[in-house]
Amino acid sequence: MPEASVYATTLADVGSADPSVFVVDAGLASSMQTGLFHERFPSRYINLGIAEANAVGFASGLARRGFKPIVHSFGNFLARRAHDQVAISVALPCLAITLVGGSCGVFDGRNGPSHLAGDDLATFTALPNFRVYEPADAVDLALALTEAVGSGGPSYLRLRRHGMPTAIGKRDNRGPVRLVCDGGSASRATLVVIGNLLDEVMVTARILADDGIGVDLYHVVRIKPLEIAPILASARRSGRAIVIENHVPSGGGAQAVVAALAPAGLPITTLTLPDAFLPAGDPRWLAAQAGLDATTLTARISAELARGVS
Repeated sequence: MPEASVYATTLADVGSADPSVFVVDAGLASSMQTGLFHERFPSRYINLGIAEANAVGFASGLARRGFKPIVHSFGNFLARRAHDQVAISVALPCLAITLVGGSCGVFDGRNGPSHLAGDDLATFTALPNFRVYEPADAVDLALALTEAVGSGGPSYLRLRRHGMPTAIGKRDNRGPVRLVCDGGSASRATLVVIGNLLDEVMVTARILADDGIGVDLYHVVRIKPLEIAPILASARRSGRAIVIENHVPSGGGAQAVVAALAPAGLPITTLTLPDAFLPAGDPRWLAAQAGLDATTLTARISAELARGVS
């Protein structure tokens, strides 16, 4: 199933289940896949054009009248252009508004550095009262969007632009954090992947297993508040944690995991986007340039384990 129908259908289902849901678009209805919602619920949909700050302010008014607005735009526009409105009109009054940011990290690489949101999570994890999610597949997406809309407060949902799978691994027993691969008693590391790189890191885990290197692999969907207990227990057994994320080193889910694990005194490595503006390029090429494709990740993790505890 293409991502277009994955998000469009999920959004329409959430709107069907809750008549107070209202969709606000910022001139990106086609890219953000809100057309099905518009078709089914035209009276609960408005497109305000390329005016992100206005869209956030409009949503604030809706929320104060008892609606549950879901605001759509690219992640970089919500995080940068509308930051003041998000902070003052959404986070401060703790309103029930969900911001959906599309085209994040390398997955919008073709549009170049002006659109590549590799730093968006830093904005939303830093804001008080915000919940922050990044699903990897359609199952995660439905759970995250439903939880965000029903949370009663502000949330940010980070989406990749193309290629969201319908399901990665088992469909049941999903939660904010889940064990995807179990390396067993001989696990040499706990891999923690944030959000939308799960499919790439699963390939990495399989290659490592073929090389005789067992790892536990945890996937984080809800970045804030972070559920660290299962990751900590695994890292204590394996002896170290390696966190992988499609975001710059500062302010994202990787930094949150590091901060949560630090008191345990365990070795922790982060593999993230570089602290740089990336050039325009195909997403897979950009992932390789950033060292976040499965082949390069395997080599980097193998080298890290070979060095042992530093």
